[in-house]
Amino acid sequence: MILVAFILMGVAFALIFAKLDQVNKGQKKVVSYEDQTKQEVEHVFDNAFREEMRNRGRLHFEKIIGENAMFLQQDLRLTTSQLNDYMKNEITVKLKDEFAKYEKSIMDAKTMAMDSIKKTNDAIEEERAVVSQEVQKQILVEKKQIIDKFEKNMADIINHYVVEAIGNQIDLNDQLEHILGDLEANKEAIREDIGHGA
Repeated sequence: MILVAFILMGVAFALIFAKLDQVNKGQKKVVSYEDQTKQEVEHVFDNAFREEMRNRGRLHFEKIIGENAMFLQQDLRLTTSQLNDYMKNEITVKLKDEFAKYEKSIMDAKTMAMDSIKKTNDAIEEERAVVSQEVQKQILVEKKQIIDKFEKNMADIINHYVVEAIGNQIDLNDQLEHILGDLEANKEAIREDIGHGA
């Protein structure tokens, strides 16, 4: 299109110079080439020629705008597609980060709960051990009291049962000293037997 415009301008200048030569030959008055060019430009580049050039320029401009609009539309589609992919990737990364943080907080809460349960179990176990020791001590104290009471009254109890078993057939007063001495000598063995439940 531009090439055609240059060719037309070249033809126009050639016509101008040709007319100038004819005018110079036919006239005696010498007119400068510059003045002649100005006059001929008015004839060659008249309003119709200018309008034709404007129309061609408009058409060429509209064609360029149409082509650029098509390229712009393609670029816009490509950019939109790339933007969508970018947004998907960014959202995916953000969601993964948030899920990782959420999972970590859940794991931390679980760890804290497990630690708390373990501490509670340890405290319960310690309390149970203390209570068990106290109960054992109490049982031993009561057992000792029972044994001491039994030992204190053992002679009377044995005497009572022996008298009941034998009745009045034997006089125990003569042998009481010997029996009490024998019981006193075996006191530790009797205590162990009673302690073991024998």
